[in-house]
Amino acid sequence: MPFIKQLNKDFILKDDRFELTPEYIKANSFKFKKITGTRLSSIIGKNKYTTPFKQWCCMVGIYTEPIDPTVAKLGMYVEPKVRDYVQDKLNIKFKDYAPSEVKWDVFKDVDEIFGGIPDGEPIDKDGNLDYASGKPMLEIKTSSIDAFVYKTEKGLLRMQKDEHGYPLIKEAGKKKLSWYGSDGKLQVSEEYMFQLGLYLYLRKVNTGMFAVCFLTKEDYAHPENFKINDHDVALRSMTIPNFEKFEKEVIEPARTWYRRYIKTGISPDMTEADRKWLKEVELLK
Repeated sequence: MPFIKQLNKDFILKDDRFELTPEYIKANSFKFKKITGTRLSSIIGKNKYTTPFKQWCCMVGIYTEPIDPTVAKLGMYVEPKVRDYVQDKLNIKFKDYAPSEVKWDVFKDVDEIFGGIPDGEPIDKDGNLDYASGKPMLEIKTSSIDAFVYKTEKGLLRMQKDEHGYPLIKEAGKKKLSWYGSDGKLQVSEEYMFQLGLYLYLRKVNTGMFAVCFLTKEDYAHPENFKINDHDVALRSMTIPNFEKFEKEVIEPARTWYRRYIKTGISPDMTEADRKWLKEVELLK
């Protein structure tokens, strides 16, 4: 069960909100999670998959969403090769981070509320960060070419596979098409823009680069056989022209949210979607 803490022991339901018990806060507040790039869009209500309420449950540690092992294994094999591909194409060396070595946060000395790990930061020949001449921060995304079949199982969206471990295809080619606009240019979702935008803001640099690698069903079944030269990798740059505007419209609302809900141990109001989710995971009847 994804809820790893107990209702009416570690937290209570009151007026459409969860409230952490004083005992739980005292014992666990030092482990409450920071706002990372992947969490930012849901906190400001710009994520179609995760609500602010659900994100709160994750950040205070009463709920954990298991990582799909297929996706985790895929990232391990694919992302390093995509990074190498972009390095060669742009002639820029990127630094990548081992999460455990940086304690899952390269910005721990920058901000007490915001943090996370970029997929790549430009470095010079001595290994020092080098954002000179507009060198970009790198954000890697992977996407299937085809639209796969997914099913919700106890509140978790899971990829459906055949007896040989291959994803079931719902519509061939549709997922890749969804990445492109009518002008034929790569479009990056708003939630991903917020993700990279946060890291650019924390570094106080203007330019980032998305690298999107499109994958076949074979890649999901056998990621160990992935070869970058057999795949399409699309690039798109991103800039934050006005840090003051980004801070006012995105950073400060998220900072206020953190202080109002994470610091107090009282969740945002749950929505109808949240109630449905809590019933799916069998926490509420």
